[in-house]
Formats: sequence, structure tokens, C-alpha cells
Amino acid sequence: MPTEPTIYTIVPGYNVETYLDSLAQSLSNQTYSGNKVVIFIDDGSEDKTLKKMNELSIEGFSKHVVSNSHEGVSAARNTGLDWIKQNYSTDGVVLFLDADDMFTNEAFELIAQQFMNNNLDILAFGSQPLYESEQLKKEKPAYLSFYKRKGSYPAVMSGQEYLHAVLPNGDFRPNVCHQAFSLSFLKSAQLRFCNGIIHEDNLFSFEALLHASKVKFIANEIYIRRVRPNSIMTKTASTANLDGYFKCALKALDYLYKSTVVVRRIDDCASVIDMWLSSASDYYSALDASEISELLALYAPEEQILFYELVEQRARYTRNRESELQAARNAAYHDAENVTKAKFESSISFKIGRAITAIPRALLRR
Repeated sequence: MPTEPTIYTIVPGYNVETYLDSLAQSLSNQTYSGNKVVIFIDDGSEDKTLKKMNELSIEGFSKHVVSNSHEGVSAARNTGLDWIKQNYSTDGVVLFLDADDMFTNEAFELIAQQFMNNNLDILAFGSQPLYESEQLKKEKPAYLSFYKRKGSYPAVMSGQEYLHAVLPNGDFRPNVCHQAFSLSFLKSAQLRFCNGIIHEDNLFSFEALLHASKVKFIANEIYIRRVRPNSIMTKTASTANLDGYFKCALKALDYLYKSTVVVRRIDDCASVIDMWLSSASDYYSALDASEISELLALYAPEEQILFYELVEQRARYTRNRESELQAARNAAYHDAENVTKAKFESSISFKIGRAITAIPRALLRR
């Protein structure tokens, strides 16, 4: 029987002291009997997050805490990956857990079983939302079904085959917290998170799937995703969103150009990049011109040109197309209204009505 894998859990956190007790409890509740390691990365918190991380007691786990300067979640996750590689020679499974989220009690056991049975590079799994309030559930109902897949993907397949299977159903879910990765796979593929952006999961997952030989999805909703105010999920549109999706597209194009990985379906890659550019275009349309100008001022000249060609032009085309469609709808409505009016005016009821009101109308014109 295969050996139970060590499960390494990387937890980055910035000003999250409020949520760490719940996270620690969800880890202590794991039914998995194999070796478990958790690495907390404090991302330069200004509250008592670091103190809390050091004080936490998590049953059944080897716990380690690393303190970073405030560089963002990508840098924190990279720090966690580097720490594992430097301090553990044992292969295993890597999980990414956001500090305000949790796992269900049986999560690690299910994940380990899939890796032992199938020798996977990547396991994707389901997630369930946890709303902090009923008001937030009313305001953000989309998350009730956001992480559910429309299709079923029971087979073990390559990463590129998996991408080809999920894209037509809109089932590409790139959040790394809803995936488990073989440590040896991450080392061989030399995968890193792109520093300085949000939506970094998109790029990481895309690159991982290009390399992976064995990928599987299970529908079990074993990750608990907290929906709370002022998170990336619930904040209003900002230039960080626009920048994140645009940079994902640029980095992916550069990766495809430089990487030695054999891409078997370039149209799937194009579809993913197009989704990111479409999202960037949507954020462009939602932001003020002054905000966009401030962002562009940070870009190199070649990035500004690509931004104009790939994002701004798309946003303008979409806006013009919507105007044309609205004009067409208005014209169609006007034509239909005229036809209806003409039919009514030629009807018996209209003529009788005109006769009945003839005297009052005549009096009103005096």
C-alpha cells in the first residue's frame, strides 16, 4: 500500500488575527493520521496576527511561523514554498489555505487518498461558501453557486486535457486554495506566484495545468470559503483588479513564448487569456479615467501600448457595440409601437371611442 503523504499547508495572512482560531480548529479537527505540517506566513501585519500565529496550538501538526515584510499574498506563498523546499526533503502534498478560510474535517484524508490512489500532480476539489452575515448573502448571492462545476470530470487526465474539458462548461476555477499539488511536481515545474498583483491564482493554475501529467477533480466541497466584507472577493472595482488581469495575460503570453512545455491546444490557452483580458476590459469600463491614467503612468511604454491594444480598444468596442444594440432595440420597439398604434387606430373600438369623445374634445378646443 502507498505511504501516506506528508501534507504541507501554507497559510499567508495580513491583519487576520480575528480568524486564526477558527482556522486552527479546522486543522486540529482533521481526521487524517499522516504527517501534517503547517507554515504560517505573516505578511507584515499591523495587528496581533504574528503574535497569534506563534501562540496557536494545532493538534497533530508541526507548526512553523515565518515573518515577512508586507509584500502581498504572492510573495507570502512563495516564501512558504521556499521554506518547505529548504527545510523538508520528504515529498508530499502542498495545500494553500487563506487565513480567513477553513477545511472540513475529512478534507486531508480525502486528498491524501486521491494522491495515494492516483499518483497525482494536481487534485482540484469543491468549495462551499460561509457568509459572515445574512446581509452579505443578500448582497453577494453569486457565491452560493460560484464554485460549483456544471460538468463532471471523474477521470485522471493531463492538465491540458483537463483544461480542454472544463473550459466549454465555464468550469475553470483557478483558485489555488481549491487545489492540492504534489511537492515534487511544483519543484520540477519550477512554479512561482507572480509578485505584486492580485488574481495571481489565475496565472499559477494556468501554468501548472500546462505542465501537469495527472490531474483529477472531485466534487466534494471540502474547502470552506469565507465571504466577508473588505476582501478581494467583495471589494468594489479598483485598478488592482484591472492590473491583475492584464498582467496575468501578459505574463501568460511571455510564459508560452519562453517555456519549453509542449502546448497541444493553443486555442485553449487563447481562450483563458481572452477571459482575463475581457475581465480587465470590464474593470476598465467601471473605473474613472483619472484612476486608469494613474495606473498607466506606472507601466513601461511597451506595456502601455499593449494595454491600449488589448484592453482599452476592447472596452471601447464593447461600449460602442452596446450602444448600437441599444439603438437597434429602441428602433425595434418604436417600429412595434407604431404598428400596434396603427392597428388600434383602425379598430372599431378606437372609432367608437373617437365618436364618444368628439363633443368634449370640440369644447376643449374653444
